[in-house]
Amino acid sequence: MTTRRTIAATAAIILLGTGVAAAGATAAQAREGRGPGHGSAIGIGHAQGHKLGHGQVKDRWLESRVDRTVSEEARAALRDALEAARAAYRDAIDAATDEAGREAARAAYREAIAAALLAYDTATLPADQLAAVTAYRAAMDTATETLRVTVAAAHTTFKAATTDAQAALKAAMASATTREERRAAWSAYRDAIEPAREAQRSALRSAAEAFKASVDSARAALEAAIPQS
Repeated sequence: MTTRRTIAATAAIILLGTGVAAAGATAAQAREGRGPGHGSAIGIGHAQGHKLGHGQVKDRWLESRVDRTVSEEARAALRDALEAARAAYRDAIDAATDEAGREAARAAYREAIAAALLAYDTATLPADQLAAVTAYRAAMDTATETLRVTVAAAHTTFKAATTDAQAALKAAMASATTREERRAAWSAYRDAIEPAREAQRSALRSAAEAFKASVDSARAALEAAIPQS
């Protein structure tokens, strides 16, 4: 449940902060996204838990600000590189026996995706736009990974803070014999976890604000480096 909530919360924040949605529900379902305009609108978003991995997002904002010339060879090379990265990620996650192993798998996957996108950008962008786009992708990757870690920590903290309340609810429900007693148990539980819930909400709000600020900064830097005519 914690992993699913982490995925949902981070995806929602990405959507609000960037106007794009994380695609796919697992590493196997992550897909490159294509948008209108200058060739393929392929972006990067690393805000998911270990089941979701590091799926792609459609970064139409980026594509609206670059002059990309895309060939079928470039598309095919990117597609193959992304699939290889996803396959390696799935294997690494399956082989991981602890959180350190899963973190290593995530880090390797991020590096593989960054390399694939750099190769794609090098093949399809004007030379004078490549450095700015590379810096933008790196900034977005850092922002989304920071968001994932922050949201996961907020959920972990909430879970730890409500352990006693969960146990009390379980005991109360086990001993309840009437509907009124069950309702009272749930009411007591909701009251008991409300401080932790509010702390979680506050942490997620702060994470969303920090993420949006990072996105705005990355976009401003790209626009400064690639002035629009």
